[in-house]
Amino acid sequence: MTKLAKNAFNESEESIDLIIQVWVRFIIAFYSLLVFFVDPNQSGFAKIVVDKLLISYCLYSACLLFVYDMQSIRKFVTRYAAHWIDTLFFIILVGLTGGAQSVYFYFFFFPIIVASFSWGFKEGIRVTAASVVLCAAVSLILGFMHDPFDLAETLLRPIYLVVFGYMIAYWGGGRVVLNRRLSLLKEISTNWNPRFGSDHAIRVNLGRLVNFYDASRCFIVLEREDKLPKYVMHSFDYRKKDAAEGAKEIELTTAKELLSIPRTIAISYENTPQNSLRSFNRFISYDVNTLESSERYHRESKSLSSLFDDESFISVPYKQQGVSSGRLYLIAHNKEFARSDVSFTKQVADVISSVIDNMQLIENLISEASGQERLRISLDVHDTTIQPYIGLTLALDALLIEFNADPHLASKINEIIKMANMTIHDLRSYKDTLREKSLMRGEVLMSAIKNQGERLQRFYGIQVDFSGSVDPNLPGNVAEAAFQIIKEGLSNILRHTNSKKAMVSISENENNLYVEICNETDASFPPSQFMPKSIFERVKIFNGEALVHTNLDGFTVVRVKIPLGKEQL
Repeated sequence: MTKLAKNAFNESEESIDLIIQVWVRFIIAFYSLLVFFVDPNQSGFAKIVVDKLLISYCLYSACLLFVYDMQSIRKFVTRYAAHWIDTLFFIILVGLTGGAQSVYFYFFFFPIIVASFSWGFKEGIRVTAASVVLCAAVSLILGFMHDPFDLAETLLRPIYLVVFGYMIAYWGGGRVVLNRRLSLLKEISTNWNPRFGSDHAIRVNLGRLVNFYDASRCFIVLEREDKLPKYVMHSFDYRKKDAAEGAKEIELTTAKELLSIPRTIAISYENTPQNSLRSFNRFISYDVNTLESSERYHRESKSLSSLFDDESFISVPYKQQGVSSGRLYLIAHNKEFARSDVSFTKQVADVISSVIDNMQLIENLISEASGQERLRISLDVHDTTIQPYIGLTLALDALLIEFNADPHLASKINEIIKMANMTIHDLRSYKDTLREKSLMRGEVLMSAIKNQGERLQRFYGIQVDFSGSVDPNLPGNVAEAAFQIIKEGLSNILRHTNSKKAMVSISENENNLYVEICNETDASFPPSQFMPKSIFERVKIFNGEALVHTNLDGFTVVRVKIPLGKEQL
């Protein structure tokens, strides 16, 4: 007993319920046996049969109780079999002790309670129906076999079982649903990691809602205030679990139709299955602020159902910082929804919104902290790197004056001074970028690329041909990434090839920015397969694509595609 009590305090609420269940089962079995020995019921059956039945059930209950810590026993108790075994035992016991008039009749409520509060309304109703039917059948058979036959008692007791069994099943089912809902809300609000970003969090939580209702898909439509594209959709489709994450742009007409329901209205619309006895479509609509029901949006709901391939759906308002209008849609094939389901879906939408707002707040705090760290690093770069380079150039200037009489040596020293000055310029630009978090704009990208090419040609003899153009308003993070990719590609040509000719092409369309970096290859030394790791990692951040191949002209080509038109990570 002490050991079980300690386990009860250490286990979850579900485990505590199971421990109570095995104790109650044992108490029922023990006192049933005790009562039968004190006052055996004259049922017409041999007393020894009832004795053995009660002793067997008492031993079974004791086994579940005293070896409950065994994993196999715990699994057995948590399955459907336990309460169905109880139901079968009580039917046999009642049949052997007088039918509906048996003193053990009221024990039927135990398996009904266990089934209802453990598995929900449907299982509770199944146990109730089985108990009523079998008990009534046994009672009628025994009634015709024995005199006197109390018809009133035989009929009333199954009615008691129906009424109270239904009430128990209803309340137990409500408890199970409430616990599942609380568990889902807790999981959504606590199990999130800001490191994966808000898009990942939204998709995971939509998947949890889909699994909760056994639905087909769920999505959130947003009309954003200050971001492009203006209309986006976050979605989770049960049939496409491995689809890419992230918000997807949607057309204006589709967005307007999905956002046609007013911002304060929550609705559900059910399509009647072909084999259903119900000949009408069930529609629920109410204002989330006043909770007043309305029938005004039935036509819009029917139109939306047609858009969803005539499936049933729930739609609730979704509010988030930086979003002027939004709705969450849960779509399930021919599923019946109650108003409580609509209300709970609204709660889920509010919790998801709260999680995303918290993530964005944390991202802002991290951004501010990283700004302070960038300032510190920029000061360190100035003090520990730029200053020594300046000292080096001063020393080289003095050396140039000393050997000015030797033109060849002076020319070499002068080249080194120019290289050092250009490095100092790059370091200062890097320091300023760190401090101000300034990003390169599209208008200066081409000039920066050309300057990089001129440096390679001047100091290393590599001729770089440039072609293409970009929009001057190209987003700064994309322009910065493109410059770093091109810079790394040219550096790879310098370090890993003997090529003296390279080509860089850059272009864009409405959706993507394209970059190609090519270098000629020596026919006597065919290029080996390689993967520019830093380039691939930088492209991956933008959900882009990178490919390395050799074209028909014998050039090794690094081709990069960076998506445009949406906010980058």
